[in-house]
Amino acid sequence: MNAASKVDEAGTHLPLIAEFRGGILVHNIGPIAPDEEHGVDVNMELHFQSPKFLSALGEPKPFVGTTINTEGDTSFLYTGFMWDFDITESFFASLGLGMTVHNGNSGVVEEGDGLTTLGCWWLFRESLEFGYKLDKQVSIAVLWDHVSHGELCSDRNSGMDNMGLRLHYQF
Repeated sequence: MNAASKVDEAGTHLPLIAEFRGGILVHNIGPIAPDEEHGVDVNMELHFQSPKFLSALGEPKPFVGTTINTEGDTSFLYTGFMWDFDITESFFASLGLGMTVHNGNSGVVEEGDGLTTLGCWWLFRESLEFGYKLDKQVSIAVLWDHVSHGELCSDRNSGMDNMGLRLHYQF
């Protein structure tokens, strides 16, 4: 048996990449952050196989991702760890924790100018996702994510919430 057959039998075709997640989000919808920016976001994430040294933490998958606003408002580039939990055979939840950088407003602005003030260029990012497995490789999910700095770098901490639908494809 060759090495490629062993990889195929294990259920993965790519040794490092575990999954791709992509979808459409409503930009800055709340409920935590103020609704000061608008539009639709294109969201994409690439998840990697969990390294063995993370087994003590529940085998989270490292990931990188981006959320790009289609109207020129704040966009994000982020990384972190994702924990996936099976609720039933078909339903699951995912919890993501990480950091992000953005191209939005980090400074102080006048009240009522319609701009979200994120306070600094780096932010914490948390996400929660609930989904349904269509088959062994494809799932659909509802995602909510929140970014803010928790008042660590500025007293201005508007934060931002995005919500939408994503398609998952496991390799």
